[in-house]
Amino acid sequence: MTTNPYFRKHVPSEQRLIDSLTIEAIKIHGYDYIYIPRELVSQDTLLGDVVSKFTDINRIEMYFNSPDAGFAPAPPATGHLISRFGLEIPDEGTFIVSQRRFLEVMSHNQNIRELGSPREGDLIYFDYAKAFFEIKFVEKEMPFYPLGLKSIFQLSCQRFIYNQEEIITGQTDIDQGALFSSDYAQIFGLTAGITGSAYTVGERVFVGSSLEPSAQGSVIAKATSPKTITVNVRMATGTFSVGDVVTGDSSGTQFVISSITDSTIKVSNVAQQDNDEIDLETNRDQIFDFTDVDPFSEGAYE
Repeated sequence: MTTNPYFRKHVPSEQRLIDSLTIEAIKIHGYDYIYIPRELVSQDTLLGDVVSKFTDINRIEMYFNSPDAGFAPAPPATGHLISRFGLEIPDEGTFIVSQRRFLEVMSHNQNIRELGSPREGDLIYFDYAKAFFEIKFVEKEMPFYPLGLKSIFQLSCQRFIYNQEEIITGQTDIDQGALFSSDYAQIFGLTAGITGSAYTVGERVFVGSSLEPSAQGSVIAKATSPKTITVNVRMATGTFSVGDVVTGDSSGTQFVISSITDSTIKVSNVAQQDNDEIDLETNRDQIFDFTDVDPFSEGAYE
């Protein structure tokens, strides 16, 4: 037999009610996130290299699908990557946004308006975590047509890996967060020292208290004439400013920042993973004693 004719699934008034309740639920239980569409600058069709920039910020409410678990590592079947740097386990998250609200907020963007949905490659910025997430997949049919209506987009995202994209939105927190995600260093010009004579390469430098610094980084190079230090921005936290007193954690040296300039020096995206037991594999070979030809004879060979 066919479905019950007394219950209709395509009533416009019922669909509008479901849509409105969905928007209200997201507004109550969700957070305000910033949606940043990717803008294509140029593309190398031969090598596949793409140059992108992000300039347009749009605040919209979304629901994070796992608020109790937070940003979790991606499952092994889909998220673990083997790269030249080894095993990578990126954080991932799922965001839910109302279709109607998203298209209202992004109506000014012609590409999104024509597509009618979020795009893979666009970014979501989370203020609390100070983190960028890149959209990897847009699910448009979940839940599956309640009352014949699609009311939400489900965005599967992974932690954004910075690749020299230009992020200039005009909002300091976002632009500064992008700076700390980069792999370029900054050069600090310094005035006469307060104490000490020089920092050491590799030492931690900080502003404020050692235990609760307002900004910190690590020295990757130094020069005494003029007095400058180069700070690894990728490993830095907080914001260094002109006039700050920079203290060396191990040397105790203190200088005042007189200028801050960007550099073209590329540094590692991650801290060095030095192994304190570098001879571990060699030592393992010494577990077995191969000096006795017959270990069961206790030296009484025949």
